[in-house]
Amino acid sequence: MKHQTANNESRKEHSKHMFFRGLYALGFVLIPVIFLLGLPYSIVIGDPTEYTFVAHVLGIAHPPGYAFITLVGKLFQETIPFGSIAWRMHVLSATSATIAILCIYGSILLHSRSFNIPYHSRHLIALITSFTIAWATDFWQHAIHANPHIITATFLSFNLYLLTKWYYSTPLKSKWLYLLSFSVGLGITHHPLTAIAFPAYILFILLKLRTQHTNWRTLGAILVKCSAWGLVGLSLFLYFPLRSSDLIGTQFLSNMNTIDGFLDLTLARGLKGNLFYYGWADQLNRLLVFWTLLRLQYRLPIIILAVLGTGWLVRKGYEQRLLALLYGGAFLLNYLFTINTVQDVMAYLIGPFLLVGLLSGMGLISIWLWIRTHFLTPGWSYNILLGLIFILGPLLQVIQYGPLSLRDYREGEDYYNAIFEWFDDSSEGAVILNDWEHMTPLWYADLVEHRSLNESDARPVFVSAAKTWLDYIFEYLPKGSVYLSRFESSIFYTAYDLSPGFRLRPRGALYQVLEAKSPENFIVPSELTLLEDVVSEIEVVGYTLPKRQVTAGDYVPLTIALRVPRKTENYYVPALEIGDFRYQYTTDSHLLTPFYLPGEVVVERFDFSLPLNMAEGKYPVTLKIHQINGDKDLNANIDLGILDVSSHVSPPSTDHILANFRNEIGLVESILIHNRESVHAPWTTINARSSDTLHLIVKWEALAKPSESYTVFVHLTNMAEHPVILDYTPLGGASPTYLWFSKWLPGQEFLDPYRITLEGVPPGEYIIEVGLYEQFTLRRLYQIDDQGNAIGDRYILGKVVIEE
Repeated sequence: MKHQTANNESRKEHSKHMFFRGLYALGFVLIPVIFLLGLPYSIVIGDPTEYTFVAHVLGIAHPPGYAFITLVGKLFQETIPFGSIAWRMHVLSATSATIAILCIYGSILLHSRSFNIPYHSRHLIALITSFTIAWATDFWQHAIHANPHIITATFLSFNLYLLTKWYYSTPLKSKWLYLLSFSVGLGITHHPLTAIAFPAYILFILLKLRTQHTNWRTLGAILVKCSAWGLVGLSLFLYFPLRSSDLIGTQFLSNMNTIDGFLDLTLARGLKGNLFYYGWADQLNRLLVFWTLLRLQYRLPIIILAVLGTGWLVRKGYEQRLLALLYGGAFLLNYLFTINTVQDVMAYLIGPFLLVGLLSGMGLISIWLWIRTHFLTPGWSYNILLGLIFILGPLLQVIQYGPLSLRDYREGEDYYNAIFEWFDDSSEGAVILNDWEHMTPLWYADLVEHRSLNESDARPVFVSAAKTWLDYIFEYLPKGSVYLSRFESSIFYTAYDLSPGFRLRPRGALYQVLEAKSPENFIVPSELTLLEDVVSEIEVVGYTLPKRQVTAGDYVPLTIALRVPRKTENYYVPALEIGDFRYQYTTDSHLLTPFYLPGEVVVERFDFSLPLNMAEGKYPVTLKIHQINGDKDLNANIDLGILDVSSHVSPPSTDHILANFRNEIGLVESILIHNRESVHAPWTTINARSSDTLHLIVKWEALAKPSESYTVFVHLTNMAEHPVILDYTPLGGASPTYLWFSKWLPGQEFLDPYRITLEGVPPGEYIIEVGLYEQFTLRRLYQIDDQGNAIGDRYILGKVVIEE
């Protein structure tokens, strides 16, 4: 009877154990499910599209070549039996991200098991740590689209797991080091960054072997075998020379069977100018940048846990200090390399962010051990604490910025569909000049979907860095029609530099290049709605307002065609009235009316922002013409029809910001630090000497998802001269607002530091102005007041008086 009772109890315990094991597994499965639900079905323009079609045709990607993602991507594309080719490539990123999290889960289990933490507690710790990392915005964004950087983070996570597995094996099992060596070699064929933590790995291994009194002969044998396994991993590099000869005559590199060609690609020799860009004087600013970005990944309790976990490892004892050396060394090496570059910073920071998340798990372990030491064996009270940390950490991360999804992303697909629709059977024989982001969708359509334009209709051409846009214009325009994939400022400014120069005319998804004196430049495009409104010496001859159903806060596209029958010396700009608000344009990135040729039709984009708090309703759109040099509206009210506006579901508050740029970016505050004193903008006057350095911190807030990549400008100016011009991608290149899709999320705040050196600046009175402009078009973003009116394109922080 006692034996039967014991068996029943054993079965109950086993059933209970299996139930909870299934529950933890189900909790973990939630991570890849969320990733998969957020994947786009179509391509993501730019590099993600390149990785997709390169894998599909087994080509060679841009430096450093990405052999690993190319071959594994091909495997995913061939073995997944459903979904588009683009979607299958996105699945690779979701799978890689899941493996990275699984390795973190395993590492936390190994650590907690070594301290005899009970089964349920250690799995809860591992699960919370996994959710914390998976739902960090940078990790999550890279988990839902094709990219190599999430795979780089996976190699880091996998390598750390292997070292942890080896560390806890008794006796030490060298097979984990051999597998590590293979992984390191394989990782290098993917991206050199996978090896950046290698010195930390080596030091950790040697110090651990020292504790085992390993003799030199054994150490030598391990080294030889590890080197052999590393070479096996590196053998994937053979793909480049073996495949190179088959790519002659294609758009892919075909000199990989030469030493120089191979090294140029794998070492990315042409891109080294982006590395180690910042000096010692910039390191405090770079640290502030990292802190800003870290706070966007994790809530403060998680960061405190990471600090606690690191401190606990350092203080615990020699064995735990080795782990602190491993994790801390890997973090520091990745941090120092990444934070001092100016390209792909957020992508490279996935690794350091992952390590912070891992250390937060160590912090949870240290709390459990502290409770056991000072009170009693942690039970449900500790599990309640874990639940609270889950709510304050990963759950709030999701509530504040997520869930993240690219499910409705169609930009790349929409672009190539628009091109085919515009040019099919046109017999125009046009050339379409494309930047990288817009060329990749057309390559995808050709290489993957086998859709290409007939050359009698149009031919896409990639604008490489070897020549300027203007060089391509001079090459192709004499032969026929030329279109650009974007507004290119260097072509626009030929109207002044090479007067009369060229005109950029918006046509569908493109911009057509016209010589100013060409007959076509004097004709209203057929896709515009014709008007015949003569306003004094300027005529409004056409427009198109393609979006009539809009939402408050939207940035609405509008194209207007203007003409002057005779040359004018006056400066005219359009002004819109929609309901009670007025949107008056500036001359920025618009052709000045004194440069109009008599009779030419100047067609330009005049997009506008609607007020965030605009009430739902149908609003008449009235176009006026404003004379700048007379500061007056001309006597005309041109009806552009009705705009059907839906109210914003939850408009962001703008009461706390200094300036609202295009309803997308808010200037929250700005602090100037000088001689250990700080002032907040707007300030009246700051006195400084020409030998001083001013430290400026600008705080931005994303009011909505940015629609483009913006450049921040910080100018010290007296309006006649700009002795200090600081124009950067936000946070010194670390955090673009838009890179293939919106990277800034509504509600996120960014501390953006600048160092203004006054050396060489002549004495006098200056102001510091800040603002943003579109990266490629150079068009500045208008400031919007509370009523939705456009009120300028800069914010003046205050006056600076410079003395000798």
